[in-house]
Amino acid sequence: MRFLCLILISIVSAIQADSNADLVNAKVERTIDLTSHLVSITNLITVENKAATGSLKSYTYTIEPAHAKNVAFIGAHSVEGKKQKAKLNVVEVSKDSDKGGLYRVDFAEGLAAGQSTQIQVEVVLFSLVSPFPEEISQNEKQLVVFKGNHYFYSLYPTKSQTTSVNLASDLTESYSQLKPTSKSDSTITYGPYENIKPFEQSELSVHFENNSPFLAVTNLHRTIEVSLWGNIAVEETIDMSHTGAKLKGSFSRFDYMRRQGGQSSVKSFKTLLPSSAADVYYRDEIGNISTSNLRVPSKSKGEPVELELKPRFPLFGGWKTHYTVGYNLPVYQYIHNSGNLSLNWDIYFKIN
Repeated sequence: MRFLCLILISIVSAIQADSNADLVNAKVERTIDLTSHLVSITNLITVENKAATGSLKSYTYTIEPAHAKNVAFIGAHSVEGKKQKAKLNVVEVSKDSDKGGLYRVDFAEGLAAGQSTQIQVEVVLFSLVSPFPEEISQNEKQLVVFKGNHYFYSLYPTKSQTTSVNLASDLTESYSQLKPTSKSDSTITYGPYENIKPFEQSELSVHFENNSPFLAVTNLHRTIEVSLWGNIAVEETIDMSHTGAKLKGSFSRFDYMRRQGGQSSVKSFKTLLPSSAADVYYRDEIGNISTSNLRVPSKSKGEPVELELKPRFPLFGGWKTHYTVGYNLPVYQYIHNSGNLSLNWDIYFKIN
């Protein structure tokens, strides 16, 4: 354990020795998107190399310790005139540092002394938007709370920073106000803030209405049956739950059909299948479910097949569903022979 701690300290020290003294966040424009149950953060960062000589090859992006283990995705691009250019390599260094999650972002080209460059870092976080209150009746709207940081959390000092928080609606119960702060419709703007120290923190809190689907896949079992006669049969069995505010009291089908309440319930959702998927079926324990729609795009464009699923009953907070989706694929698109037969497959499961 002591040896592992020494390795971690050495990694963090090496990062700081390599770049902390020379890099500065000259300007940061941060956008926090809270329109769904996921938190999407886009950071447009102008980075300056303040060194007198030499060039730097990478930038260390840091995530607050409280959020370090909630990262679902992180990616980066170089930017010119606010337009994305080259995709940048991102390498996770540590999630367990006392300073938070550390990620190395490699510049497209070395950043020379006295020069600046723009990079855009996108981060998606999960389980940070929480229903409050935790239980609501059928006719109540869902209110949620998000807690973050007013400041851009960074290994480097920041000269100037602004943050825009985009909400799912313009109805807010409350929001933190670290001056200067302004609100227009469903957007809250914080800053500009000047001369922010490394690892500076100040709690940002927003309590607002968000009735978007809070869906989580709790279990996925995928079976792939390969026939060398030309077909791949795929079957996916899914356990899914609504993780929003739990339904308090009984459910009234009569009120629901009259469109009274149930704003946060999930009536349908979409899953994306490979573009060559055919013979699609959707069923549960009772049997086939015919209340589904399939959109098949032009195969020449390579777009995914969009399957809209409608459960037998709406999903309220705390409710679950169990179902199976199956489809066929042509062998020649996924089986490759390079001496040995290999199956190339996207393991991800996509739901909108």
